[in-house]
Amino acid sequence: MWFLVRAGRGSGPEREAVIQAAKAAVAAGLAWLLARWVLQAPQPFLAPYAAVFLVVQVTVYRSVRDAGQQLAVVGAGVLLALGSSLLTGSVVVGLVLVVLVGLLVGRLRVFGEHGQWVALTALILVSQAGPAASSPVDAVVRLAEIGVGAVVGVVVNMLVLPPVYQRDATAALAGVTARLADLLRGMAASLREDQEARSDLAHDWHHRARGLDGEARRARDSVAWARESLRLNPLRRRLRTPTPTVVLAPAADAVVEVAGHVDDLCEAVVDAAEDADEADLDPLFVGSFADLLDHLAEALEEIRDDPGALSPRADRHPPGSAALELMTAVHRDAAQRLPGASGEVRAGWSVEGALLNAAQRAVVDLTGRRPTRSRE
Repeated sequence: MWFLVRAGRGSGPEREAVIQAAKAAVAAGLAWLLARWVLQAPQPFLAPYAAVFLVVQVTVYRSVRDAGQQLAVVGAGVLLALGSSLLTGSVVVGLVLVVLVGLLVGRLRVFGEHGQWVALTALILVSQAGPAASSPVDAVVRLAEIGVGAVVGVVVNMLVLPPVYQRDATAALAGVTARLADLLRGMAASLREDQEARSDLAHDWHHRARGLDGEARRARDSVAWARESLRLNPLRRRLRTPTPTVVLAPAADAVVEVAGHVDDLCEAVVDAAEDADEADLDPLFVGSFADLLDHLAEALEEIRDDPGALSPRADRHPPGSAALELMTAVHRDAAQRLPGASGEVRAGWSVEGALLNAAQRAVVDLTGRRPTRSRE
């Protein structure tokens, strides 16, 4: 009940599910009626089966692509049922044979991920039709049924509210980008206040970073679905928003990379917190590094507000340019604090190096440029 209420309130996954279910129901009825009318088939169950299978595909492109595979799968099942009935004449032996052969044949690459349906289609035909499945005429009719169903499924999915997932992809990307920026700002504020990494906060940051890494990858997958949903889609020309291929894809790729580097950065903070006695972080470094985290958060917020900032067509400085400048200064200051040949080596330098390395990789992914290192 609540599912239907949410579907009625506005666009979202609930409404999309209801629309696709309604389309599948309409396609099933049309395929059944059309097969009865055109083919005079008394029980054309394969026609609605094919129609529903293709309507529930998430994009129009996938419906068209899978139509050929579906015809091949069901056609192989029909021919397998026909051959089994001609050879054995026994329902039980036929069932054993079609399942054995069908599952092996279904592993062929031509059937894609739907190969198991070769055995299932043959199983249904043999169990329902029995010896009648050995009729070549019936086999031809079954093949025609699946063709009718495939055409109906593709046409319905293409012409009746074809799915477009660009809004979902934009929301997913904006959400994970905002949460990454919040994490970085929280880390920066805590480091400024405590001047060291607290173990309880460090472990929480690391846990959140791992979750955001996975969320960023799911957002990139959502962008890929959005890109595919526009292929062969008749609504594409009426969409006023830019295509995700140009705008969202570069931003999604960059956010995934940055999320991975933030995870590495948090892991280094955990190491620093657990070895607080040995990892003596320089207060000057902590202040500069906190500023760097704020600049990275600012760059992510810019991507959140305008994903096109990372588009190859964007005629401006990329997000993270301020972080790049600060990164150069941090490298210069770190080099000046390095000991000479006889100087004392602090354990904290290894932790600082790990933090800088992770932050630098994030800066490079955002700007496409490396910071200038001091040669002094």
